Amino acid sequence: MTWQASAAPPSDPFAAIETDVRGITSSPWWMGAPPHARAEAITSRMLAGAGEWWLFGAWGRWYRCGLDGNWHLCPPPFDPAARQAVMPAPPGAGRPPVPPSILTTGPDLTPGPLAADGLFGAPPAPVVLGRLQQTVTAAASANPAQFPMQDPLFLPGTPSPVAVSFFAMLWCTGAPVALDDHPLLGLYGRHLTPTAPGPRWFLPPTLPLIVGAYTERLRAGDPMGASYIARALWETAEALRGDPAFRPRADALAAIAGTTLRMVPSDHAGVRYGDQAIVQEWLRRCPAELRVTLLRETATGDQFRLACYDLAATAAALPAAAAGPAEARRVAFALLAADLDGVPGAAAAVLPWLDPEAVRTLQALGQPGHPLRELWPVDGTLPSAVAGADPQILRSLLAVSYATALSWSRLANMAPPRPGFTVPAALMKAIVAGPEPGPGEGLTPWEIIEAARAHLAEQREADAPPPPQPATTAWPASEPLPSVPSSDPGGSAGGDPAAPTSSPGFPAGTTAWPGPAAPTSIPGAPASPGPGPGSPGPSAGPGDASPVGSPHEDWIPGVTAVTPDPAPPFSTAPPTALTPDPGPPPTSVTPGEPSAGAGTPPPFPGPAAGAGTPPPWPGPPFGAPAAGTGTPPPFPEPAGHRSDPGPRPVEAYGITFLPGPDDIERLLTELRRRGTWALSLRGQEVSSASAPAVLLVGELSCGQRRLTRMIARALAEVGLGSGEVHTLQADELAEIDPRRLREHIAEYNGHTLLIEGLDTVVLDDDRGSAYASALYRARVEGVSETVLAATCAPDRLRELTDAIPELITDFRTVRLPDLSDPELRVHLAALLAGERRLKLAPEAWQVARRDLAELRGRGRLTNARLVEAYLDRACNHHLGQVGETQVFQGQNTLTLSIDDFQGVAAELEP
Repeated sequence: MTWQASAAPPSDPFAAIETDVRGITSSPWWMGAPPHARAEAITSRMLAGAGEWWLFGAWGRWYRCGLDGNWHLCPPPFDPAARQAVMPAPPGAGRPPVPPSILTTGPDLTPGPLAADGLFGAPPAPVVLGRLQQTVTAAASANPAQFPMQDPLFLPGTPSPVAVSFFAMLWCTGAPVALDDHPLLGLYGRHLTPTAPGPRWFLPPTLPLIVGAYTERLRAGDPMGASYIARALWETAEALRGDPAFRPRADALAAIAGTTLRMVPSDHAGVRYGDQAIVQEWLRRCPAELRVTLLRETATGDQFRLACYDLAATAAALPAAAAGPAEARRVAFALLAADLDGVPGAAAAVLPWLDPEAVRTLQALGQPGHPLRELWPVDGTLPSAVAGADPQILRSLLAVSYATALSWSRLANMAPPRPGFTVPAALMKAIVAGPEPGPGEGLTPWEIIEAARAHLAEQREADAPPPPQPATTAWPASEPLPSVPSSDPGGSAGGDPAAPTSSPGFPAGTTAWPGPAAPTSIPGAPASPGPGPGSPGPSAGPGDASPVGSPHEDWIPGVTAVTPDPAPPFSTAPPTALTPDPGPPPTSVTPGEPSAGAGTPPPFPGPAAGAGTPPPWPGPPFGAPAAGTGTPPPFPEPAGHRSDPGPRPVEAYGITFLPGPDDIERLLTELRRRGTWALSLRGQEVSSASAPAVLLVGELSCGQRRLTRMIARALAEVGLGSGEVHTLQADELAEIDPRRLREHIAEYNGHTLLIEGLDTVVLDDDRGSAYASALYRARVEGVSETVLAATCAPDRLRELTDAIPELITDFRTVRLPDLSDPELRVHLAALLAGERRLKLAPEAWQVARRDLAELRGRGRLTNARLVEAYLDRACNHHLGQVGETQVFQGQNTLTLSIDDFQGVAAELEP
């Protein structure tokens, strides 16, 4: 909830500042003004109260600063008298400094909350319902054989344009929970799998999910069918734009789909780079002023922050929050704590995204005697302090609380609790049990229309022949539920019945799961995506999740429903294993940083003349593996000889890296955001405008150069640097006069410079402090265009930090794998073998495992180089024993036996 000038009295200073800032940022002066002039224009409109300051900034939200000097998202006071008590902050040193991250850029001033009661509130206007009905009717007339679709949410024979329209409606509402008698849900009723009466809780469909139906037609060589799907998407969004409950998300989707209708030929040529490339194109087509609606696809943590803001803004209308904005935030976090209380481990995942004041509030609510715990539901029923509020306040609170719960469950990579989220379920119970509508109110006219429509539908179904079944299954529409390990060793996909599967015709990057698909009608417990990269999966304890693939009944006090049969409605081919897309991991980003995908990604690389295979797509800006590159090479070690699956290799930009304890995909996402932020500050002589710097902590030859190449290309993707990497050894650095170091680094402007052995120069050289000071000045005194990467031994990190704390703080520290671990050496050997197309026999792996555990390196022949040399020597042994070279011609792999490894370890011993 944000206050608008049109709805507030003229004396409201908050509304006046909002109007003033929106007018300034939309003026021609704003786009051409230098950054410092923009910052002054915003900070000069700061408001001040009793021991607090207010600023209208990034995302069109208010920020509050207390006496501690920390700014945080906070909605303004709800009480008009409290709003009128603030005044413009006097200029001078009395105003607290404002971090650039919360200053608005102009286009991000999207008004209003991002979730509303569109599917459980008042019925839409007749013009909205009539236009959407025409769209659904036209979509349902499509031939299911041309538009195949697989999703247990829909009845067999439903064409994919109907599902696209339905998912677009869920995407636009932001809080996809629907009353079963709502007229909008009724439009799709004859296509949905029947369930028991009551509210239906859905998982918000992601944009890649919607894109899947479009790209399926493109890959099938049917651009006209793809245009038909894009048209259905555009008409649905255009119809929903007429209802305020669906804006601004409907505005964004309509803009994307409208541009896509003109770009179908371009997408048809670009679909060979993978679905993720098309998703990036769609993200780019969203207008800048509406990109805040795409935070679920680009920045899950930032979406959670905005959801908490909207929750506090709505909770401010409750009687318990009448004391002011600080109390409204405490009430909001009390409701959030009620949901988090039943999910162990979720709080630890969301606390890093909150400000210190919010963290203290949530931690205090963990005490059983906290007074705000009186607002928690008891046996599924809200206390009168909440349930007694105006029905419209309850509906708004349900929308934002459900959106908040979905965002933190996705952020924490956890399945929603069973039987559901505590506060949204209790709010729905209070709404459903509300007073009966008076004469002329409610849905009576729509019920009459629906009855007539159902009667006509029954007649059509009785007269029409059964719909033809498509020849192939395609576009598994729903996002999968989190997998639960099975105790049945004979399950599909190697013993895991929840393993993702694919069938012929599935679009690249999507998966079909044997279990119930989502969006699903599990009351109060929508499905959650699987764990992100580098994150542990959800625990499969009692109450966490029911076994995937088994029909079950879920219960919320006052609301019951039975999930549909999880089996796919139709299938023609046995599934095969497919690695699922892990999705975007949480990233540490300040509120003012541009979202991933908000910039202009590199264009599709055109194929070379006469080339039969297009060049690979340079990679998505989400930290996921590069689109079009496929899954990382599997470990060639047989399952029977593998002690554990080990770390998951990270693949991006054609480079595969075996990570250590840190999440490399998250690192790349952070660096892209940091690079975009640095570019936005260009023109200001501040240190934050310099190119990012990374400190790689690990022993010699633990992947420093591979990771540096990935970092360079990730930053080049957002326009920072060329992607080239240059190396400077410690002894080479020691030959440079510290006074000339800044000039030497400037020679690599536009590139990435890897300094190997920074700890050696700083700690062992007599001029170490001078080198450290020169490096620091090169980054803070002006703007450095050189991306810096430096290496440091693990046992010297503390000493280096104590010696040059200001410089180490400027670096992003990354821990590399410890390749002294025998198991990690085996996993690295498997990765290198996959790159070299080597296949090791099972008995050869036994010898390799033994040798790799006993090998001791010498000099620079250690860690990764030692493992690489071990495999190379084995290959040389094999090739030296071959009588005829032509035996290997035309083969894709080279199989090594136990004989090829005999004596290799002895050759490498010091």
